[in-house]
Amino acid sequence: MKALTKTILRTTLIALPTLGFYSCDNDEGMDVPEKEIASLFVSSNTSGEISIMDFTSMDDISTNTVASAGTDADGIHYDPQNDEIIQLVRSDNSLNVYSNIMTSMMDNSLSISLGINASGDFVSGREIAVKDDMVIVAESPVEANGNQSSLYVYQKSGDTFSLQNTYMVDFALWGIHIEGNTLYAIVDKTSDLAVFNNFFSNTNGMVSPDKQVTIEGLVRTHGLTYSMEDDLMVLTDIGDASSDSDGGLVIIPEFTSTLNATADGGTISLADQARIEGSNTMLGNPVDVAYSEDSQMVFVAERANGGGRVLVYEYFSSNGNPSPKINQEVAGASAVYYYED
Repeated sequence: MKALTKTILRTTLIALPTLGFYSCDNDEGMDVPEKEIASLFVSSNTSGEISIMDFTSMDDISTNTVASAGTDADGIHYDPQNDEIIQLVRSDNSLNVYSNIMTSMMDNSLSISLGINASGDFVSGREIAVKDDMVIVAESPVEANGNQSSLYVYQKSGDTFSLQNTYMVDFALWGIHIEGNTLYAIVDKTSDLAVFNNFFSNTNGMVSPDKQVTIEGLVRTHGLTYSMEDDLMVLTDIGDASSDSDGGLVIIPEFTSTLNATADGGTISLADQARIEGSNTMLGNPVDVAYSEDSQMVFVAERANGGGRVLVYEYFSSNGNPSPKINQEVAGASAVYYYED
């Protein structure tokens, strides 16, 4: 059992005109629901804690923390049906389930229940993607796995995971996102995005993407998320990994038609995307990203600037250098997952 720690952070830096706390229309013509439960789940690869940021009012963010199963953690997902967090922990190469999340947050007498499953299959897990009871782990290439990137597909039952398939790829993996049966994957150390159609239909062994495209202007991408409702892709650019000030964010609207119009091996041009970067953004090494379809806010795990931050931006449709609407220090921020009810 893990104790839940709660702190209330009050700051004048937070302005949330579209985060879903009251009804309005934004300039993109989308209605914002009158009231929402909005939580951001944040992994850390230094602190040994999971941070749960609740956007409870216009001026207050309440941050709950719970001990992670290891100091170095990455991919994270919240399952509202079972009130569970699923997290990948690199400290011991395990998938972990934390139960009673929202229940414990509403009742301080309860505790988070932690069930650990040391899978022993992957040795350098980076990100997870979840569809129903299937959990996909992206493994980056390191000496311990023979410099072989792989995708592991697990079926979750309770707090245990059973390996169903192992797919090897011929490029370095980082971020992944599953939408239906389509898997989007970052081609690390490049500016490329790989697309696997009918992903779960593959058989064990080496697999190749159905399409791989280059994002013009990107230096090195790590994080991605796709919104089917808004049909947009969001990608992070860490730039030079040794710099804490050269990062950026890219939004590709009308992504389906743009991707379909780009040949395998082709390039999505600057004209088809919007990018923010620069000193005001505080982006250095943005390693993961999440998106709210209701509020059109973009949530970023920024790893390098200040040792780790969560940065939140309004949707952008043109290039710029905006300041984040929210800037909160989270040591070692390595992955984010946004949930809105």
